[in-house]
Amino acid sequence: MVEQRHPVQVRRAFYGIAEIADALGLSRQLVTVWRRRRSHAMPEPDAELSSGPIWRGETVEPWIDRVGRRSADGGTRPLEPATALRACRRVLRLAALVLEEPARPQLLSKAAAEVRELLPLVAAAEEDALGRAVRELLAPLGGDVDDLREGVLRALDGVRDVVRLSDENVEVASGAG
Repeated sequence: MVEQRHPVQVRRAFYGIAEIADALGLSRQLVTVWRRRRSHAMPEPDAELSSGPIWRGETVEPWIDRVGRRSADGGTRPLEPATALRACRRVLRLAALVLEEPARPQLLSKAAAEVRELLPLVAAAEEDALGRAVRELLAPLGGDVDDLREGVLRALDGVRDVVRLSDENVEVASGAG
């Protein structure tokens, strides 16, 4: 007996970041971070246009379905210790630039943007001790540039806690495997 295969029903011909974000009920920023970090097993785009990456429906819809099911199950994921430590490194780099004389506004602006690009990823993480610590670490850095120096100095207090919790999570993960 020949088994008939039913083609996957394509809901859209093409998807960009905005369409993927809409399909998942997430922010564009978070989907952009996932793509840039190559996380969540997001497929590579089928093409790049001047307006950004695009995916054919048959390429990205199976992935959207998997990620959407995980989200529907309440499947937030714990923040990876590597991501937590990346946040610490970016805060420390930002602190060094804030305290530098003479100030280098372009580098400072770039470093602040690198910290802020982690905000959606951290916001979507599980509400465990590490996730809370990183959210608290980055919270003072969501404001405007005028408050950046004060925010960085407040954030430095949380670096020690994030590093400690990251080390604990790595130890637990390596002991479980």
